[in-house]
Amino acid sequence: MTATESSASSEIPQIVDHAQPAEHGQNLADVGGNVGAVWRAWWTWTPSHGTFNLQLNWNVIGIDSTVVITASEIDSNGNRFVGAAAFQVSSIAPGNGIVTFKIDIGWGSSLPMRTDVLVFN
Repeated sequence: MTATESSASSEIPQIVDHAQPAEHGQNLADVGGNVGAVWRAWWTWTPSHGTFNLQLNWNVIGIDSTVVITASEIDSNGNRFVGAAAFQVSSIAPGNGIVTFKIDIGWGSSLPMRTDVLVFN
């Protein structure tokens, strides 16, 4: 994970934990239609606030992948909840083995977050 272009005065979010993402070549069932495979994983991040460009490395992502990312605040046990702060994900750009996205944590102090990622190929 790398982060670039921060407009916040807080620390750049860093990965704390993650689900074990699937790898290419695992025997996953075909989905059908024009989607051959779907993968899901999650990452938790250190507390932060402001706007950042973040990146996740995952070998199932290609330049033609459709990547959906959601973000939410988490409590001390890692459970997601809807609080008063706005968490916004935008500008999702998949590449070969990586996805770059913008996150805006709209709060005056640092909050921990979890990102959930779906990849459609």
